[in-house]
Amino acid sequence: MRHRKNKGRLSRRTSWRKATLKSLANDLMKYQRIETTLPKAKALRRYVEPLITLAKNNPDSVNARRRAFSELCERDMVSALFDDIGPLFVEVPGGYTRIMASGNRKGDGAAMAIVELTRKTVSEDKLLGIKPKKDKAKKKKSVKEDKDQKDFPPAKEAPRHAAPEIDVQEKEQRVVEDVRKEKAKSEQKKLAQKGIFKRFKRKSMG
Repeated sequence: MRHRKNKGRLSRRTSWRKATLKSLANDLMKYQRIETTLPKAKALRRYVEPLITLAKNNPDSVNARRRAFSELCERDMVSALFDDIGPLFVEVPGGYTRIMASGNRKGDGAAMAIVELTRKTVSEDKLLGIKPKKDKAKKKKSVKEDKDQKDFPPAKEAPRHAAPEIDVQEKEQRVVEDVRKEKAKSEQKKLAQKGIFKRFKRKSMG
């Protein structure tokens, strides 16, 4: 009789259920915190915790690594399990995972949960995506220094090859001479034009 044997079936066939738990276990070893439905989370706990116990008790056993590889089927996750995660729980007798309810899913209303390891190699800030805060005091100092530099700009160096200075009187004399020359040219043009018109009138009159 199969009394009370309905736990962790997940409404799947055997091969489908094993593939689901294998994928969830690999994600948990990689990210150390995942979100899934509550029944999957409870089934995952029964699947993952024996693997952590195996890695904790037999860190150098090749046979233990082969047994873990038969469940996870990924070499990187097996090495992470034995090298990084297993040593964290050497002094812990059990309870390597934590399940926290996170409400219901919008689409079908399924109960969701967060599964995580109780001891992690990744910081909480990195898991939550929190960026480290920068020091505001340094920024304020830099802004003040910029303002000081704007208020008091550095003195400009005198050019090495500067032109000789000219007196004001000489400048005025040059300007007056230029004006006289322009006037003389304009008068010559006018006289030349008048001569042309006079010749034209004389020929037409004659």
